Amino acid sequence: MTRAGRFLVVGAGGLVGRHILSELGPERSVATYRRAAPPGGLVLDITDHVATRQTVLEVHPDVLVLAAADAYVERCEREPIATRRVNVDAARVIAAAAKDVGALFVALSSEYVFDGTAGRYTEADERRPINEYGRQKVELEDIALATGRGLVCRTSGVFGPDPQGKNFVVQLRDALRSGRSFDVPSDQVITPTYAPWLATALIALADGGYVGTFHVAGPEIMSRTSFALLISETYGLPNSLVVARPSRELGLIAARPERAGLVVDKLRVSLRLDSVDAETALRSMAAADAAALHEQ
Repeated sequence: MTRAGRFLVVGAGGLVGRHILSELGPERSVATYRRAAPPGGLVLDITDHVATRQTVLEVHPDVLVLAAADAYVERCEREPIATRRVNVDAARVIAAAAKDVGALFVALSSEYVFDGTAGRYTEADERRPINEYGRQKVELEDIALATGRGLVCRTSGVFGPDPQGKNFVVQLRDALRSGRSFDVPSDQVITPTYAPWLATALIALADGGYVGTFHVAGPEIMSRTSFALLISETYGLPNSLVVARPSRELGLIAARPERAGLVVDKLRVSLRLDSVDAETALRSMAAADAAALHEQ
């Protein structure tokens, strides 16, 4: 497979951005961060449109990955104007700059573009978002594809090693370790996706020069409850502390799609890249955690 040249990873401090950067290595990547950047990184507030455009033009990447986002679904519902500045307005500026330098523009989207009534969604299914976050992702997808060299990667339930502790697996693990119960929606279906594998697949698509929309997610569609119980079992933690409750009892403002599993056949045929199943990924995380604890 051919390889693209230099990647600019915008938002390399988040879960997905960090793993993309780790997979690429410093020889193939330039990274931006919202706050303090490590050596070689660039501090960038993407809501500063002038600075953002200037950064893209100066780096002049072959591939631009927009990994920065305000991904808190509840905040998007409460503060649509503020979150749109990040998720839509900044994306439009970045996409335009990517087009100007001839870069492939890679946008990370979500199963939340669907309403969750049908389940097992393919790339060709109609988008019908039922919350503000989903509506913003629809706009992001349209912005990316309008560049003429846009690659939209829809994903779901992303998890993995995360020092910030912001993903579902780490939060549930830490709660159960401390003896606290953890509420899990009993009426939501997801497609758990291992972040290191997601990074590998995204880079492979970019290296292959693919454009359009791909579902880049794990091989299994499962309920959040089943996933939570698998986490507790893999880590050897008490599953009695996993409390399954209907979404309406969780005090959520934004509606969630209930049956929003992603079909990944298009990705599998295109790349011939096997997905990493949730149990294998969780065992890897648990083994790494155990080794780290042993060294302390």
